[in-house]
Amino acid sequence: MCTFTVGEVQLYYERKGDRGEPLVFVHGATGDITDWRFQKADFAPTHRVLVMDLRGHGRSTAPTDRASYTIDAMVRDVEALIAHAGFVRYHLVGHSMGGAIAQEIALRSQDSLASLTLFDTGFAHPRVLDERQVQFNERRHRIAEEEGMAALASRSSTQIRRAPHMPVERQAEEAERFSRMSVDAFIGTSAGIAAWPGTRDRLSGLRVPTLIICGELDVPFLKATERMAERMPNAVRHIIPQAAHSPQYERPGLFNPLLRDHITRHRLQPAVP
Repeated sequence: MCTFTVGEVQLYYERKGDRGEPLVFVHGATGDITDWRFQKADFAPTHRVLVMDLRGHGRSTAPTDRASYTIDAMVRDVEALIAHAGFVRYHLVGHSMGGAIAQEIALRSQDSLASLTLFDTGFAHPRVLDERQVQFNERRHRIAEEEGMAALASRSSTQIRRAPHMPVERQAEEAERFSRMSVDAFIGTSAGIAAWPGTRDRLSGLRVPTLIICGELDVPFLKATERMAERMPNAVRHIIPQAAHSPQYERPGLFNPLLRDHITRHRLQPAVP
């Protein structure tokens, strides 16, 4: 078990692979290290892979201060862990909320990145919330507060549209880990995402070679990823068919080759013959 302390937070992380270029993965809200199960196995033989549980997720510390779950705080956590790993230049991959974190890191430290991959994410809060959506979020928060995360996980499992390629056992695993998440982390992370000002007006200055991916069935993010690609001067976008919000898990056979091609094209140094 590897941990690294940043301020009051102890981050759980894993490193896989002992050769090749550094490759860092950042998961989304309510996710954890297991989101990268198929990427760790595929890329560890050729890259030095770093994955972590963000604050309040998985086996990392969950502060009780809900105001501590800002995107900026998570950016600082990830940057500190990358420095601890000794990665000076690296490839960075961000999913959903992790895509927001990755964008901020890229904008702050462009010269540190060989490449950037963003998928099923946006450059601001995923959508402008209408009153019905605000009430939906408030209702979920209220259930978490009054009945606990297990009750919310049980109700949510019947509301989420299942991705056609998501293994049944993974659905159960996601529900179980969601039920173990602290109420403070769940509500705090939600508030942190909502308060993030986004990168809409800054993406045009991001020159890092960027791969943007979106699942064909992830409707809220199809337009967002399209607009991101339009704003970024060095970005390409791919749609993964019959995938929803987690194509890295639903369709790794399609996701991983896209990622490998991208990081190979933008490797830090020529491959050794």
